[in-house]
Amino acid sequence: MIAQLLVSLVGGPIVSSLLKGYRAKLDAANASDRIAADLAIREIEAGIEARKRAHELRLATSGFWEMRLLTFAIALPFVAHLWAVWLDTQFRLGWKIPKFPEPMDEWQGAILLSFFGIYTLGKAVHSVGTAVAMRR
Repeated sequence: MIAQLLVSLVGGPIVSSLLKGYRAKLDAANASDRIAADLAIREIEAGIEARKRAHELRLATSGFWEMRLLTFAIALPFVAHLWAVWLDTQFRLGWKIPKFPEPMDEWQGAILLSFFGIYTLGKAVHSVGTAVAMRR
């Protein structure tokens, strides 16, 4: 009782100011975490929505021969190059297949993976991981 009286007389305004500052700091940190979590959730929801739309588009166009021809035309060069390099490496045929020119040599895997939807799945997993990491 006497200690409280002394603290309130001597340090009341100082302690009160410190407590208010500390509460403001905690509120700001919590708000920042909430904003980061909200942004991560929106990013994940946008990815889910994009995958839904892509799936709907694939279903809508899967029956068209033009889509099948386009799929074949996009995948053929990359797959043919992959198989030629593999055959030359595996069986030492001496073909000396050159790599794709810049920047296709770096993009070849990403193009194939994105075309078949695996890249999108990887990005979704990465987004979920980022959201979990941000919450900690």
